[in-house]
Amino acid sequence: MTWVTAAVLGLLIAAGVMVFVRLVRGPSMLDRAVAVDALLAVVVAGLGAQAAADRTPYALPVLLVLAFLGFTGSVAIARFIALRDEDSS
Repeated sequence: MTWVTAAVLGLLIAAGVMVFVRLVRGPSMLDRAVAVDALLAVVVAGLGAQAAADRTPYALPVLLVLAFLGFTGSVAIARFIALRDEDSS
């Protein structure tokens, strides 16, 4: 493991811990939704870094599916919150 790989791994772990803390602490549903989206982005970055370090293209379809799920999940949560705010006013 080179020092670059170790640095990337350390930064991704630190980002994952910080996002997980935001996911647990909240305080609102929107904060938790953004944290889930950010956690998925950290996972995608980690898989991409592993694929680049190993020089294997096998993780690329998984990355595409995860990115698509993250996008559609974010849109679904945004629509849910918008509809909920519309009903309460």
